[in-house]
Amino acid sequence: MKSYIIISGGRVDLYSLQGIMDRHLESSRVIAVDKGIETCNKIGIVPDVIVGDFDSASKVTVGVYRKMAKKMHSIQFVDLDTHKDFTDTHVAIMHAMEEGATDIYISGATGTRLDHTMANIGLLKECADKGVNAYIEDDHNVITMINSSAGISRLEGYDYISFIPYGGCVTGVTLTGFEYNVENRTFEIGDSLGVSNRVVSEDARIEIEDGYMIVNYSRD
Repeated sequence: MKSYIIISGGRVDLYSLQGIMDRHLESSRVIAVDKGIETCNKIGIVPDVIVGDFDSASKVTVGVYRKMAKKMHSIQFVDLDTHKDFTDTHVAIMHAMEEGATDIYISGATGTRLDHTMANIGLLKECADKGVNAYIEDDHNVITMINSSAGISRLEGYDYISFIPYGGCVTGVTLTGFEYNVENRTFEIGDSLGVSNRVVSEDARIEIEDGYMIVNYSRD
């Protein structure tokens, strides 16, 4: 297992980020993405990799970490052009996967920029395609994407779980161990069938024949 924590430049809830750190920091490499470097500075984290074109990060903070990188030689800067075909967060995820990531935990991937939020959720598909477990976490949600059958665990503190098709229909869906179970259904784009369910069994499971499913744990 090779874990990565990615701190992106969106809205970061420090409480949920601290939860990620408590659970995974000891065994993970940390990648700061552009403005995410300011979050690292705020909480006293020294990232292993810093990725970005740095169009939104404080020049002072970036300068501090560049000086630190020269002294420590353990911090890698990945400088990007402002004109590119990938977002900074996308590059960070690709970097983690190129290094052999098996699990990726992403903070700061949601916020006021809905375009970035939607794109970041879409990046979970690339992770699913490569067999990487990837999770976007904020103060109200934990989001992942699957393309095959899986056991579904309760997540402490999250009352709801929703299953939302991504990129097309998801066929052969069977849910067991939930408040609302279904058998061999097709979840279609534009249908709210899978929204606001609850895990009621330790053996909860989703069976999928074909397609990509967003799995969204949430709380009010």
